[in-house]
Amino acid sequence: MRQKAKQILQKTDVDKLPSLPQSLLALLEICHDDDLPLDRLAALLRVDPALYLRVCVAMHHADIGPDSEMSFTDALSYLDHTRLKSIATNAATLQFFSRINQERTEFIKQHWYHSVLCAHIAEQLSTHVAYPYPDEAYKAGLLHDVGQLILEGAYPNTYTAAFAKLSEDEYFHHMELEEFETTHQEVGAECLRKHGCNPFLADAVMYHHEPATAMLDAHPVAKLVHIANLLGSEHFKESDTEVFEAAESLLGLAGPILLEVLELSKTSVAQIAAELEIELPEDGQDGDTAKQIVSREQNKQLLLAEQVRNIALLDGLHQYVAYCGSDSIEQIIREQCQLLFGMNSCLLFSFDEESQCISAQTLTDHNHLNALSIPLEAGRSLVTDCLLQKTTVNSFDYDYQQLSVIDRQLIDLHNKEGMVCNPLLQANQPVGVIVVAVDEGQSVQLLKQSGLMRQFCHTLATIIAESGRIYDEVDYEAEGIDWDARVHEVAHEMRNPLSIINNYLEILSFKLESDSPAQTDIATIKSEIDRVNSIIRGMTEPEAHIETVSLVDVNALIEELSQIFDSSMLTQNSISLELELDSGLQPITSNANAIKQIYTNLVKNAAEALSANDKILVYTQDNVNVDGSNYIEIAVVDDGPGIPPDILPNLFSPVESTKQGEHAGLGLAIVKNLVGELHGSIRCQSNDKGTSFYVLLPKK
Repeated sequence: MRQKAKQILQKTDVDKLPSLPQSLLALLEICHDDDLPLDRLAALLRVDPALYLRVCVAMHHADIGPDSEMSFTDALSYLDHTRLKSIATNAATLQFFSRINQERTEFIKQHWYHSVLCAHIAEQLSTHVAYPYPDEAYKAGLLHDVGQLILEGAYPNTYTAAFAKLSEDEYFHHMELEEFETTHQEVGAECLRKHGCNPFLADAVMYHHEPATAMLDAHPVAKLVHIANLLGSEHFKESDTEVFEAAESLLGLAGPILLEVLELSKTSVAQIAAELEIELPEDGQDGDTAKQIVSREQNKQLLLAEQVRNIALLDGLHQYVAYCGSDSIEQIIREQCQLLFGMNSCLLFSFDEESQCISAQTLTDHNHLNALSIPLEAGRSLVTDCLLQKTTVNSFDYDYQQLSVIDRQLIDLHNKEGMVCNPLLQANQPVGVIVVAVDEGQSVQLLKQSGLMRQFCHTLATIIAESGRIYDEVDYEAEGIDWDARVHEVAHEMRNPLSIINNYLEILSFKLESDSPAQTDIATIKSEIDRVNSIIRGMTEPEAHIETVSLVDVNALIEELSQIFDSSMLTQNSISLELELDSGLQPITSNANAIKQIYTNLVKNAAEALSANDKILVYTQDNVNVDGSNYIEIAVVDDGPGIPPDILPNLFSPVESTKQGEHAGLGLAIVKNLVGELHGSIRCQSNDKGTSFYVLLPKK
């Protein structure tokens, strides 16, 4: 049972646990604040089991974390802010790429309520029994059913449909064991063990459904969670004498205390739900009210999708500037303002620390703006006031005739009615200002997008502040390198050994019997050589690069290539490859050669990073819904040492890799490009327990 739990965790770990959109929206709002208020962040994380566990795992891998001497909020202060924001972004993006339906939403909501309620009950009970670590009791209560989220992520169709509406009783656990060869208690406990949590915390998760008679001498945390789970059950009634007897025998607490704790905990959770705008079901709720709740929840999903869209656009902005170079930043800003906000009349002012002035950049055809410089003093201009106050300033909040001459000039320059000034701040320090000239109606529309504008300005400030460091480009012509000639030379040298190998395979094929099993292997290898030749031809003859689209049986393709890997590089290095392929996966219309190249690179990268007796798990999943469109997922998961945190941000860039040997680190850059050409997406999750790559490809 434990071995099965470990296998499930290779497929779905803490990075894929779902949260309610309300929690994710609140998390993104907090993380977009440059100051990152840790008290608000801690309060939010403590009421979401999935997010809380993600952050606890990040703390563990960074060798920090709350213990008996440190609060959760204090521990957060030691975790890198970039890491925290990355967790928020990844969680929101995962939710966006996950299937969304009302049944799943209800399951997550029920799980959220029960988990947070049990956390509060366990914490309050701990004070009544004088347990010295109430935070630990709270954490155990919050995470006691996390195995359900993991099973739901690993088996989404089966778990939500068959188990979500069942009460947690012996029949429920028997069905889990029969269907998955393990239970949510075992999976949750194994997850906590895997990520280095307190072993008594894992035990509390493991044994919270044991009979009370078996818990008499268990650790206090296990007893607290056991009783909290009984009290927090939706089926608990004051007439349940077994619960009161269990509490008396395990904790020495009488019924009135339990009922008081339960009532106080329910009140606390109701307040939290109201603050997050999570609408909990109530007895006697009519059909119209239920429909309105569903509508509002769907709206939250749309808001989350919009946030993910903004994240993607701004990430694209970073990549776009990296591609075009910082010299084009002014033109890029104009293009992005048009793309994101529909506004094309904008000016960039940059701040010079030495002169303490802001100066206009040539963003329009008015080159004489280069001579425009304004001292950073209050009252000189709305542009300077915006930067000094570190907030957006709207000219429509002032009488036009009372504006300074320079402000009126900037407005009239674009033949608009006013302007909105947005500060560019990096680490709360001035970088510049984006001035968007608008008519009054446009001003209202722009202010409605203030969240996106704030993120846009933060991204621009980061790019501008770091442009001198990150956009140094190599002048290949100055270096005297003729790259076209070099590419043709390398391609020619590659074709020669490939031709020789192909000829030997042909001879070997004649020597073997026609029905020899090895004939299949030879045919597969020859097919791969043809594919490599096609790639080389595409490098030297762009006109020959024609996308070949056909029906592709992805499972069969993976099985075929896996046989080759298993009999070559994997066996030689004592690495095992395990396949869990979705039997319901139908052929998709795509480019088979591109998928082969993607899969080959991912497995090869994994194998080269692993040691003897390590394992690679490959699985496929059908019907992954992304914003209303269906995709298939291909995942390559290993249990190796992971990718260093400083490498992850540039993982898909053609840089030096961390693998042993002479590798240029181009494999993942090629994979990223190929996935993009197939209109799919790829993401990576890595820590010191292993690395996972998830590829989504569209179903057509």
